[in-house]
Amino acid sequence: MSSIMFNDECVHVVFLGLPNVPGIAAEIFGELSKHSVSVSMVTQNTMRGGRSDLSFLIPKGRLDDVIPVCREVSERVGGQGVSFMSEVAAITVPLKSPADSAHVLAKVFSVLASVNVNIEIINSTSESAICIVSMTRAREGLEALKRAFE
Repeated sequence: MSSIMFNDECVHVVFLGLPNVPGIAAEIFGELSKHSVSVSMVTQNTMRGGRSDLSFLIPKGRLDDVIPVCREVSERVGGQGVSFMSEVAAITVPLKSPADSAHVLAKVFSVLASVNVNIEIINSTSESAICIVSMTRAREGLEALKRAFE
C-alpha cells in the first residue's frame, strides 16, 4: 500500500454541546455554504442530556473567515461553543477492500499507539481510514504508518 496521504492544511472545527434536534446541522452547514466554505469529514456524536458535538475539517486558509461565522451560528442555535484546532494533520490510509476495514483500523490504531500518536478523530469509509492527529507527532505517525503498510 503506497498511497498513504498527509494533509497539514486543515483545521478541525468542533461545535460543542449542540441541541440534539433536527435542523441544527442544516443551519450550520447552510451558513457555511453561504460563505462558500468547503468542509469534509463530518462527524456527529450524541451526548447525554440531549446535546451533541459536531465536527468537521475546513481548509486552513479559510480559518479567519470561518471563526466569526461559526461563533455566530453556534450562539444562534443554542450551542455551548465552538473550538478550532489548527495544529492538526489528516493522515489517510487507503483500504484494499471494505472487508479489510477492521484489519486496517486495528493496524492503524496499533501502529500510531506504538509511536505515541494519539488520534483526535478517525473516520473510516469503504475506501480509506482518515486519522486526525496533532501536528506535534504527525510526521512520526505518518512515517510509522508508511513502514507498516508499504
